[in-house]
Amino acid sequence: MVKNALMDDENTKVVFILHSQGGIEGGLIVDWLLDEVPQDRLRHLEVYTFGCAANHFNNPFRSFGQMRSSFASDGDLKNTKAIRHIEHYANHGDFVSQFGVLNFSKVPNRFMGRVFESPYSGHLLNQHYLHEIFPLSKTDDGRERASDISDFMEMEIMVKEDTNAGDRESLEESNQSGGRPLPQGDFAMVRNLTTLRRPDENSPAFPPKKVSFQVKDFSRLWQYRNGKCPSDCLNCA
Repeated sequence: MVKNALMDDENTKVVFILHSQGGIEGGLIVDWLLDEVPQDRLRHLEVYTFGCAANHFNNPFRSFGQMRSSFASDGDLKNTKAIRHIEHYANHGDFVSQFGVLNFSKVPNRFMGRVFESPYSGHLLNQHYLHEIFPLSKTDDGRERASDISDFMEMEIMVKEDTNAGDRESLEESNQSGGRPLPQGDFAMVRNLTTLRRPDENSPAFPPKKVSFQVKDFSRLWQYRNGKCPSDCLNCA
């Protein structure tokens, strides 16, 4: 179905949403797509996972030259990967996330895509993920919509140029060496710091001199709330 959707000339975007064991199946589907679908059609694919149980997620560079140039400079990573947008959302207290995405994303080049780790618990898609990411609020006419304020999206992310891993241990080390102190209370971790501190198509415009960041600064998924569309979308119907 995903392949057929990508090969359909009428589709300019295919959004692939995966949860739990579906992350395992979806990761294998992505492997097949990378093998069978032309790259210009893979550009239409976006992948979002929640509580992903997979042990890998592939997304190779489109060419050796692009891979070499991306490591050689801090320039724009636009159009360098086969799939432009992959985001993983994982609760720290979710056992499935712990043995899946949160475990294997620590292995270099094993789990492609930005990993957002929240301090919350629970594994259910609606109750423990979507409800926390997109809390509902009532409009003046009594209808419910996703609030423009989300506790998770407002959580702080710490970024340090010489930090090589997006986990709490690396941030504690930077604090002990005189870096910015860890925030008190809840904060979110984002793994894949190479793409975190470089502007690319996975996030809104990156403010280069900003010292602290919030999850919403890097979440493409957040830009879809209430029927909206990311600014780089050609068709926002």
